[in-house]
Order: sequence, then structure tokens, then C-alpha cells
Amino acid sequence: MTAAENKKSTSPRSKKKPLLRVLDVMIVIVALIGVALIVQPYIAHWQQDRHTRELLDRFEDGDGTISFEPDDLVVAGEDIEYFNDFGGYESDLTGTTTTEQPARTTTQPGESIQTDPTTQTSTVETTAEPAVSPKPERVVVKAIGRIEMPRIDLSMPIAEGASNYNLRVAIGHYTPSAALGEAGRSVLFGHRMYTYGRHFNRLGEIETGDTIIIEDKTRRYTYTVDQIDRVLPHELLVRIYAPVDGSHIMLVTCDPVRVASHRLLV
Repeated sequence: MTAAENKKSTSPRSKKKPLLRVLDVMIVIVALIGVALIVQPYIAHWQQDRHTRELLDRFEDGDGTISFEPDDLVVAGEDIEYFNDFGGYESDLTGTTTTEQPARTTTQPGESIQTDPTTQTSTVETTAEPAVSPKPERVVVKAIGRIEMPRIDLSMPIAEGASNYNLRVAIGHYTPSAALGEAGRSVLFGHRMYTYGRHFNRLGEIETGDTIIIEDKTRRYTYTVDQIDRVLPHELLVRIYAPVDGSHIMLVTCDPVRVASHRLLV
């Protein structure tokens, strides 16, 4: 074989090597991306649960507060989970929107209420307001109590307010409803997390007659489940503001898991 022939035979082989190297690098990159996508949710859940435990510890032995960056601990779908449940109060409203809801004494910012005594409904006129609330530099979540449900082995802090930030690490008390332990209906929201046992993921296992325990800094309240319902999102406000005698709680989460077409009420 001459030198020219040898050069000709080895040339194609040498050209393949850079291409193979590129393919090897691409395979490694794709594999790393796949591993990251698999691991990332577990890391996020671990961080959320760590903050939840910290909040519960500080409620028991401290000032009951934790803080984190506003872009941390985000729950998938949190911006739309309860989007239509409250007549758009949390949505990006502009102009004037009118909705019908049960009469109440509290108002949202920018609202005026006119009550029709013959129907016990009120017309809420929402005036123009900023589309999105300013993002805080630091989120502070304050626990006001604890909820325990023995049947599903749940113990979580209760934060004042059902904001997206609070629901990332706690069960949220809907502020316009009755305070914990007081006469009326105290409404508590929680995410229907996809992972078994997290937040209100197992709320669907609760049965009539089960015990739910609510604690604040001074008292312990024991409730017995007497009613379980599933309603459409637009029916939620009617249930929240329906008249009630005595002290009651209502637990609210999305149903079914991953679909969220209804609201589960316990």
C-alpha cells in the first residue's frame, strides 16, 4: 500500500471522531437533564417540608414565624388553584366586575357592598386596582395554631391568611371567616399535594365521626366531622357564608387530586 492510499483510507475514520465526541457529550447532557427533572421535585418537597416543620417548632417554642424569599418553595399550579373560587378577588382585575355572593360584613380592598334584604345576597362592585400585588422582598409566615387529624396522621401549622405564600408551608386560615375556636365557621384552606400524606393530600380519607383537633397558644378545640361534601368552585362562597350555629370549622381543598374540578369540604 502506498502512502497516498494509506492517507485516503484513514481520512474518513479521523473525521468521525469529532462527531462521536459531540454525540457522547449530548448523551451525557440529556442524561443529566433527565436526572435533574426527576430529582428536582423531591428537593422542592424536602425544602417545603423543612420550612413547615420549622414553622411548627417556632409556634410551639418561639414567635411562630419563619421567612423565605418570595420565589422560593413555589407549589405547582398555586396561581390558578383557587382562581375563580372568590369571584376573582385574587385575579388580575381591571375595570368593574360584579358578582353575586352571600351577604357579609367584611370587604376586600377596592370593594363596595350593597345588600338586598329580600334575597340576602350582596352586589360586589370591584373598582380598578393594581393587577398584581407588589412582591415582598421577604415573605414572613406567622403560625396562629396547629391542626391535627389522627386518621390521616397529619399535624401541620395554621397560618393567618390563605395566601399563596402561606399555603406553601402551612394550612391557611381564611381571614374573613370566624377565628379559631370562636362562634361561626372557621375556614381552613390547604393544598391537595400530589405526594401521599403531604398537606391535605389525604383529606379524602376522612370520614364522618372522625376527630379533628385545633390548637392555638392557649386552648385546644376538638371537632367531630359531621358532613363531607364536594362542590363546584363557584359554589364555595355560598357554603362558606351559610348561617351556622355554634363553633364550626370547614376544611377546603381541591378535588380530585391533579384534576381539581371540584372542592372537597370537610
